[in-house]
Amino acid sequence: MKHKFLLLLLTVTAMLLAFAQGQHEDIPYQAVTNICHTCVCLSTQDSNHRIHQTLNCDMKNFEHILPRWPTEFGTQSTGTEIVATYSGNRIRLLQQLPATNATLTLSCRHCGLQQLQAPLFMDVPNVEALYLSWNEIAEDALTPELFRGPFKTTKYEPIGLKDLDLSHNRIALLYRKLFEHTPQLIKLNLAYNLLSELDDATASALASVTTLQRLDLSHNGLASLPSELFSKLSSLRILDLSGNEFTVVPPSIQQLGKSLVQLNLAGNQFNDLNALSFQKLEALRRLNISDLPALSTIHRGALALPALEQLECSRNPKLELLELNDLLVSRGLSQLDISHNALSTLTLNVSSSNSSAVAWPRLRSVSIAGNPWYCSCDLLQALELVDVQRAEQSGGAAEARCDTPYLLAGTPLSNLTSQKICSMVIPKKYRAVDEEPPRFLRRRYIVLTAIIASVVVVLGLLIGFVVVCVRRRLKGNDYGVQPIRYTSVRGSNLSAFSQLQPASVASKFNNAASAGTTGAANA
Repeated sequence: MKHKFLLLLLTVTAMLLAFAQGQHEDIPYQAVTNICHTCVCLSTQDSNHRIHQTLNCDMKNFEHILPRWPTEFGTQSTGTEIVATYSGNRIRLLQQLPATNATLTLSCRHCGLQQLQAPLFMDVPNVEALYLSWNEIAEDALTPELFRGPFKTTKYEPIGLKDLDLSHNRIALLYRKLFEHTPQLIKLNLAYNLLSELDDATASALASVTTLQRLDLSHNGLASLPSELFSKLSSLRILDLSGNEFTVVPPSIQQLGKSLVQLNLAGNQFNDLNALSFQKLEALRRLNISDLPALSTIHRGALALPALEQLECSRNPKLELLELNDLLVSRGLSQLDISHNALSTLTLNVSSSNSSAVAWPRLRSVSIAGNPWYCSCDLLQALELVDVQRAEQSGGAAEARCDTPYLLAGTPLSNLTSQKICSMVIPKKYRAVDEEPPRFLRRRYIVLTAIIASVVVVLGLLIGFVVVCVRRRLKGNDYGVQPIRYTSVRGSNLSAFSQLQPASVASKFNNAASAGTTGAANA
């Protein structure tokens, strides 16, 4: 009996060892024999004696990953980093990764992935980066069990995942506890998915990653964000919301006022930006509000961001008003891009500047080309205060030119000075056509229109008065229309005859008529 028990125990132990070493080899894996002749295997060591091993199996027509790591990598895992890439293959199912205690970075892009075998990282607790972009992964493949680590005692251990790229997939929602086994996640990329509306479960999943520092939700068709989304993300520094359908800046972003340093809102549907748009974003250093097709105005107070260093505000075809004075509080501004908008002028209040030389002493790159500039005295004074020529030369920006007035059209702004423009008198015939209002709004045309209208009204009244008088006069002379009276034929003939004959003849005629009637009766 004891021998049978020992035999059973040995059999179970052997099966467990085979399971641990074989990594579900009953499911087809890619053959690992001579894999370094098919793929590229590299091994290097840095100055800190850290070993870096690379397995490059890109575009090899693989349908599965390897069940084990190449023997050339050896067995040492402490202080070792493995970078494995299978991109460009035909892998529909990503199977459980081969066991290792080394730090792992795995890339499987453009593979047509649809399913992920859970638990994917049970034997790889030190995975740091996972890049699964440009696949066909839907929300059903992303379950909380996917990121479970090794099972110890009574629970599953967490994994060391820090960077997760799921962009360009088919994800429409996230499970509430999806990231419960990834307490070290720092970067999460969900761009180009189907997250058009963040439901409660998705918002809870994102809010649970309190260590998150970078979040990309661009190009998802989002029009709003839940108010509780950022309440616990106190470490979030970079947020990308570009390419969505926002018409106003989401108010929930204000919860990131002390941590957010970079915000990308390009490619949305804002009509204008006001003083409440970026309120409380005290730490914001880089702002991108480019490629906004409906943006026409940036109101005063919208860009009053004291920590701002880089502003990208270009390719906004309807933007005609930009309050440059707001940027005076950003003394650390180093890059300014307001090119290819509809701006015609800039004003800068010199007296409000803290420096008598330039508004932004650290400005090293500025681009203002592609705008229909009206080269006026105010514009040149503002550009000289910005010291735009020095910044453009260092930044290599395209050259800006005058659009109006006609006398200066096409002239590079770098060839003009405020002293020259402010003292120059432009002849009236060279002024831009739009300097005067349209003809129907000019004073002389308004007066002439009023006179003509008055004459027409007076003539109408006179003609009406004459017509009324004539009608009354005709009516008084009985030349008006009389009513028609109807009588019988007999009555009308007797009446006419009686009027034409004397009274005696009429009486005789009447007597003869009565006698004839009596004779007829007697007969």
